[in-house]
Amino acid sequence: MLDYAKTLSQSGLGKWRSLDDLGAEVVSGAPEQRERLDYGTDASALMTGVWECTQGSFSLTYPFNELATILEGNITISFPDGSEHSFGPGDTHFAQKGDRVTWTVHSETVRKTFFIYMGDQVEASAAAE
Repeated sequence: MLDYAKTLSQSGLGKWRSLDDLGAEVVSGAPEQRERLDYGTDASALMTGVWECTQGSFSLTYPFNELATILEGNITISFPDGSEHSFGPGDTHFAQKGDRVTWTVHSETVRKTFFIYMGDQVEASAAAE
C-alpha cells in the first residue's frame, strides 16, 4: 500500500520529460514538471505517483485518463467553453482522455498524486453493469 499522506515530506521527484513531450503548449511563464513513479512505467497501462510543476500556464489535450489529488499549491483548470475550476490541497479532479484544458499554476509549485490509465474510455453503460 502507498501512503500518500507522507508524500508531502518525501523526496525523490526527478526531472521528467518536458511539457512539449506531452503535447502541451506553454501559455505563460516557464513551467517545468518533475515526477516520481511509484507504480508502473511510461509504457504501462496504469501508473501512479507524484507530480510537481512550477508556476506558469500551459494548454494540453490529455493523452490519458487521470484521477489526481492536489497535495500542495493552487491551480486553475480552464476549458475551451470558458468554464474553469480552481483546486488546492485536498481537492481531487478527474480528466478524461481527450479533454482539452489550460492549467494555470498560481503558487510557486503545485504537487499532486496521480493515477493514470492509458487505455481507451470505458462506456458509462458498461461501467454501470
